[in-house]
Amino acid sequence: MQIRHASGPGASAVKYDILTALLAMAAQDGGTKGRLALRLSLLMTARYNWRAGTFAVGQREIARLWGVTERTAKRDLAQLRTLGWIAVLRPAARGRVATHAIAIETILADSMARWPSVGPDFAARMTGRQVPEATSDSNVVPFQRDTGDTAPLADDPWGRAARILRDQDPALFQAWFARLRMAELCDGRLQLIAPSGFVASYVSTHLRPIILAAMARSGVGVRSVDITT
Repeated sequence: MQIRHASGPGASAVKYDILTALLAMAAQDGGTKGRLALRLSLLMTARYNWRAGTFAVGQREIARLWGVTERTAKRDLAQLRTLGWIAVLRPAARGRVATHAIAIETILADSMARWPSVGPDFAARMTGRQVPEATSDSNVVPFQRDTGDTAPLADDPWGRAARILRDQDPALFQAWFARLRMAELCDGRLQLIAPSGFVASYVSTHLRPIILAAMARSGVGVRSVDITT
């Protein structure tokens, strides 16, 4: 995951990416997390100091912004702190509201399961892949295309399983599996190499069963999958 500063050249694009990740959670996650993601995205849009990485807004103003009671605003801020999405930098005092920091890295880590649903271009950009820029004046943002940074799939056990993954879910494949390479297959243990620690961690945590299933469908049963950088 490429954590970039939301100031200086390209800052607007970074802000949109962060808010898109939050709003994807808001749209797709029901219950508490979805509600908090929506409210935090509104607070960031209206009152967040992107350069300083903080917001200093009183609970009364936050309650008015969210359309809730102050008691509800206080509860939701506490839940945001519990999730690790925000943290108090300077507590409130007489005549001064509390200053909070927003943990962008934590928010992106919690939202990454939703990136492929936004589009292959978004998921690729957030994982640090090169994304082709639009070549026309159209306001339509193209999905990720093959830009040459993904090598052809090898004719090895992983390459055959990868073709199955690509046919099964092209967006998921492009976002997470396309740049994995096989290092070793021995005694039922498949070792894959990822381009970054973030990709290795995410695939290991969330997508390992999908790899095992694809390997089995390709005719090669493996008992375990290790992903390294």
